[in-house]
Amino acid sequence: MRAIHFVFMLFAVLMAIVLVQGDSKRASGEGYDMLAHLDAKVANQEDVKDVRCWSSFCKLQMFLTEMEIEPAAVGARIDGHMELIESIWEDSGHENSTSSTIRPADVSAVLSSRFPHATSDDGTTFRFGQSELITIMPDAIQDYSDTIEPWRLLQSWASHHTDSSGRLTLNKQFDEDALQVLYGFLRAYDLAILKHAKSIAQQRKLSKIDAGAMEAAFERESMQKGASG
Repeated sequence: MRAIHFVFMLFAVLMAIVLVQGDSKRASGEGYDMLAHLDAKVANQEDVKDVRCWSSFCKLQMFLTEMEIEPAAVGARIDGHMELIESIWEDSGHENSTSSTIRPADVSAVLSSRFPHATSDDGTTFRFGQSELITIMPDAIQDYSDTIEPWRLLQSWASHHTDSSGRLTLNKQFDEDALQVLYGFLRAYDLAILKHAKSIAQQRKLSKIDAGAMEAAFERESMQKGASG
């Protein structure tokens, strides 16, 4: 009986050690795979949302901007977002040197300082440059939420940081809550960028949003980053 009791006691101690180590790993971010989490988000949204395909998203873009977007501008927008997310990752990673992952507070601090905006019942308003204010209405944000695009942008960015075996090479990853903060930001900011690109195209007397107008829309963000760095 004593032997059996000893075995049960030993098993309980070993299980306690395993649980403590598991909690420690979760707290430190060890074992967490950001890309796998993003892949799951994309897959889950594909299962429940109606607006899935790229053509549907492009139609939504043109509906919101009321202007045709040239194919080269579509590519410029994606490139701009890849650089944008990369810069947010770089800045957020410096916010808390003691954490092994990038936390929501780290991302929020960067977004607040680099992207002046205000949210109310009337929508989310971004300031571009010294004078241009662009408001994204709640209905537009909700329509955009019915697409998979914000998660796809984050997934594409993360995929650029993988090795030949598909493993992430980032020294710090956004944790799940930080990714949710980024998702919420991109839902509104992407639409604001599109409207800003439209404004630039109109100033240049263009009938369509071309790659140059789209690139210029992202340039303001780059200047803001340089001013705050």
